[in-house]
Amino acid sequence: METWKRNLYMMCFVQCGAGISLSFIFSFLPLYLPYLGITETHQVAVWAGVLMAAAPLFAALLGPLWGNLGDRHGRKLMVERVLLSNIFVVVAMGFVGNVYQLLGLRILQGMLGGFASAALALVTSFTPREKTGAALGIYQTATLIGTASGPFIGGLLADAFGYRFPFYFMGVISFLSLLLVHFQVQEPPRTDALKKPESFLASLSAVTQIPGLLPMAFINFLIQFGLMIVAPLVPLYIKSMAGPETYVATITGTILALAGVAASVSSITAGRLGDRVGHRRILLALTIGTALMFGLTALTTTILAFAATRIAAGLFIGGLMPTSNALISRFVTEEKRGVAYGVTTSMTLLGTVAGPLSGGWLSGWIGLQETFLVTMGMFFAAALWIWTHTPQAQEGESAA
Repeated sequence: METWKRNLYMMCFVQCGAGISLSFIFSFLPLYLPYLGITETHQVAVWAGVLMAAAPLFAALLGPLWGNLGDRHGRKLMVERVLLSNIFVVVAMGFVGNVYQLLGLRILQGMLGGFASAALALVTSFTPREKTGAALGIYQTATLIGTASGPFIGGLLADAFGYRFPFYFMGVISFLSLLLVHFQVQEPPRTDALKKPESFLASLSAVTQIPGLLPMAFINFLIQFGLMIVAPLVPLYIKSMAGPETYVATITGTILALAGVAASVSSITAGRLGDRVGHRRILLALTIGTALMFGLTALTTTILAFAATRIAAGLFIGGLMPTSNALISRFVTEEKRGVAYGVTTSMTLLGTVAGPLSGGWLSGWIGLQETFLVTMGMFFAAALWIWTHTPQAQEGESAA
């Protein structure tokens, strides 16, 4: 097996483990809070939202800094740093005595983050240029599997062994991921350009001058914001159609799982198509398709129709991020890739934070169906932005 393929498959295992260890808490966090002194229902909801947003917010703020350090000292080292810190931080969450300690650890987890940008830079550094789209599609599938199975595994462990045990178990998962990346993943030799030291501010300034990068960073924000704005609304939408006596949680989980399977297929297929016909074309088509699916979702009146539109949406959604990241790799040089992905990943994380907060407010103001229509409009706007602001021709691609 070629070295780059072996590295890619090893990083897929690492990414899956990291995704599980970062998302497992979401399924039982509100149930954990009463053990930390938060018992009033409204306060539990508020604190759950704050705790969920804390880590991605601080990871977004410090992402470019960690990306710059990865460019200067090695991307593999940055991946190992995140996994090592995650072992201690996650295990410590199982020992907290109050919600403020848990918040402090969530903030620390975000500040010591940077896994996504470092891992992306590492994967693209050892992947042949002509295989970047396909490789990132496979890698995105591992991401989807990890983040989708994390809450499921966390919930099972919490129900079986109590709410503190999952934190200890996830510390072990992070440790195993650390061993895998340390002993099984080979980083390419560093070029002379990579060995030249450059300050964070100088590197960040240089990256922001790269044509097309800031528009792509904004695209990543719009994509993630648009996807996350409806995340807290799906169970409510299903409940409005099914009634309070139906197994809403089970139906919701089933639909999300099927949509995740569709997204996995999309991520691999879109990457390979992008390598052949151009990632910009594919990203534009996926964004328009996503917009249409959100519009159709707003028109559904039955659970079956809702499920069909969400699964169909997954066929477009799954390819968005790997295609966007593959396109970014086309116009960012190797020595700037870490900080460049730090910037774009930070914008993605900001979308993760702002989306659910905006969705809750917007649905209360204009209604559930109307929020899906607004999201459709956002994805059409994103498509227009891609058409007008991203470079029309990258090296190895013809103009669209």
